[in-house]
Amino acid sequence: MAELGIDGYLSILTEHHHIVSDDMEVVVEDLEEFNPFRMFLKRSIYGILEFDRVIAFVFRSHILFFGKDSNQLRVHIKPEKKQSFLGKLFGH
Repeated sequence: MAELGIDGYLSILTEHHHIVSDDMEVVVEDLEEFNPFRMFLKRSIYGILEFDRVIAFVFRSHILFFGKDSNQLRVHIKPEKKQSFLGKLFGH
């Protein structure tokens, strides 16, 4: 995971977010215990993008946007593709 530079991005975010990580996972301790976005595996990250005000962690089905200057955390969930009638009928 060194190629993504996760530790560098996490160090930027620790000023406003309580985030801990180890070799395998990242835990956003600001979130409640049962929040599905509280913990994620490092290997599940597709990419990390840095913008002016946020750092985005990109996953297969969602993106987590962490504020760089505040404790704001936003989640964008990728909409599911609509299946055609035949796709539903035949399971494709």
